[in-house]
Amino acid sequence: MFAHRFVFAVSLIAAALLAGCGKAADKKKAAVAPSEYGVFISSLDCADSGKLKMEECSKVIDAAIALHNKETTVYKFLQKCEAGEGGPDRCDKTGEDEYRAKLQAFYVTFSTPPAAIPLYPPKTAAVAFRTQAKQVIDAKDTSLRISNDAMALAYENKKLQLAK
Repeated sequence: MFAHRFVFAVSLIAAALLAGCGKAADKKKAAVAPSEYGVFISSLDCADSGKLKMEECSKVIDAAIALHNKETTVYKFLQKCEAGEGGPDRCDKTGEDEYRAKLQAFYVTFSTPPAAIPLYPPKTAAVAFRTQAKQVIDAKDTSLRISNDAMALAYENKKLQLAK
């Protein structure tokens, strides 16, 4: 929710700053509407939202996967990964004796151009996901477009945390 407000605030500030620039015709242009956000587990899931075409969803999700592969912390031992990522069933094996946080979903920004970031299981018993920056994305946030599959996964995250 904080991310939504932050992006909205930045958009408003940018629009206000740009309002005084340019020709009179430019001043008459409508202010840019704030972006919408969604949580999805795949390109097909994203495209089913009707907000983006399949090609757009595939492109942004591929970029999010590349970000995951490049920037997610790699642990030498499963136990270290589980300790760092919040418990069992939170890690995937990436190589021989290498583990990292399990990629679960994608936080998609319906903007021009669209964008997406990887999401991981939360470290608490919440119906949620978290970003690489440890920001919690509440799956019950009504301002999000969240697919049924992503919501089911968020509930499973809570269930797994409560069971530990």
